[in-house]
Amino acid sequence: MQEVSKYYTQFLPAASLEAKNFVIVDEICDNVMDIDKLFVEALKSVGVECLKIVVPSDMADDSGETSTEPFKNHKVFTSCVNTILSNGVSKHSCIISVGGGVVNNLCGVLAGMIYRGIHLVHFTTTTMGMLDAALDFKQAINHDLGKNLLGCYYPAENIVIDPASCLTLSARHIRNGISE
Repeated sequence: MQEVSKYYTQFLPAASLEAKNFVIVDEICDNVMDIDKLFVEALKSVGVECLKIVVPSDMADDSGETSTEPFKNHKVFTSCVNTILSNGVSKHSCIISVGGGVVNNLCGVLAGMIYRGIHLVHFTTTTMGMLDAALDFKQAINHDLGKNLLGCYYPAENIVIDPASCLTLSARHIRNGISE
């Protein structure tokens, strides 16, 4: 991911370079990667305005693995929408997802719903994101009554995959993405 920062202006849609953009990351990636340096400061250094929004994560679920799945819900979605709407979003803004499949899906729903569609770019960091969530245009969040019940069809304009990020994943997380 270190080398990618010099290409941000090529990954983002041209219209977004003059708009306020939103980097959405889960706590896991925010703790492992220097998101402020890799994204926020790097984008600002080339004149692109952005705001970081951090989505909650469990550092260990029932299996002992990290997980953002419990936070792929309407409460987190609404919190993100409120932050985005109150910070100057425009039709040219871009949602930049940094994380695995959960963040990719959440950001897809956000991008598809705000202004009936704003720009979406994924920087996916897990095999679930690389092999399913970021590549697929089915975007969804969970509801109390079931998984992936709220969503839309909304493709990302660009998807950045760094295979080196797989080196940080557990065997279980690698298998989850491959099995999908």
